[in-house]
Amino acid sequence: MTLFYFVRHGQTEWNADRNRYCGRSDIGLSQTGVRQAELAAGFLKDIPFNAVYASTLGRATRTAEILVEGRNLKIHQDPRLVETDFGAWEGERQEDFSVKYADNWEAWLKDPGATHAGYTGETAIQVYNRVRACIDELVEKHPEETVLVVAHSMAIRFFVAGTLEVPYKNYRMIPQDNTGITIYKETPENAGFLAINLNTHLSSIKN
Repeated sequence: MTLFYFVRHGQTEWNADRNRYCGRSDIGLSQTGVRQAELAAGFLKDIPFNAVYASTLGRATRTAEILVEGRNLKIHQDPRLVETDFGAWEGERQEDFSVKYADNWEAWLKDPGATHAGYTGETAIQVYNRVRACIDELVEKHPEETVLVVAHSMAIRFFVAGTLEVPYKNYRMIPQDNTGITIYKETPENAGFLAINLNTHLSSIKN
């Protein structure tokens, strides 16, 4: 069995700015994001990770560094773990682009699996397929090991939805807080999630 701990990166300045969509923009962690990562590190301190993989975006890599600080583990960056390409929505807030690009947003809400975000971005299926390919490779590479994967909100949500065969349009029902922890196991016989969006380590941070 390969056991995965998916962790979303800590809060960024754009996340804090009424949730401006970061997407592929390389936005760093806010002070709150660093604190969230430190709290998550404490929560995970007794988990014996054998390997660590992170998105190539700085906010994910920095979160991974904080999570495994003091451990003799190399952080492997994989571009398949990056956030969704949001096209024209990039850097904008949902309250704004949902009006500016209303036709595209409405189509996305109905079927993100077939609709390109921001006209030129990715579909949910494209995101799922690349994350799935990464995880399939890691299952082969790390049998009987525990792997930390630091990624992004939509990337993790679409992986959960696709794996559980939940309609992609329901992705918003799958919570994924900054540094929320999702645990997934996979064996040759079966696979499943043991937890989705564990976030008790964040209880000391006031909203």
